[in-house]
Amino acid sequence: MAAPRRPDRPKLLLWLNTAAELRARLKRGVEARTASRLAGEEVTVRPEDTLRAAGISSRWQARYQRRISSLLAGRK
Repeated sequence: MAAPRRPDRPKLLLWLNTAAELRARLKRGVEARTASRLAGEEVTVRPEDTLRAAGISSRWQARYQRRISSLLAGRK
C-alpha cells in the first residue's frame, strides 16, 4: 500500500530544488575564483556578484533598498 500523499510535498521539493541550484551556482563561482587566483589574477567580489549568484535581480534589490531606507528614515 502506498503512503498517503502529503500536501506540503511540492513545497518541500521546490525548496530542495532551489537550495540545490543555489549551491551549484555558488560552487561554480568559488571554482572560477579559485582558478583566477591560481592564474595570479586579483579577484574582487562585489555585492552585486553575490546577489546575482543567489538569483536576486538588481531590480528587486533596488526596491528592497528603497523600502529599507524609507523605514530607517521614519517614512512609510
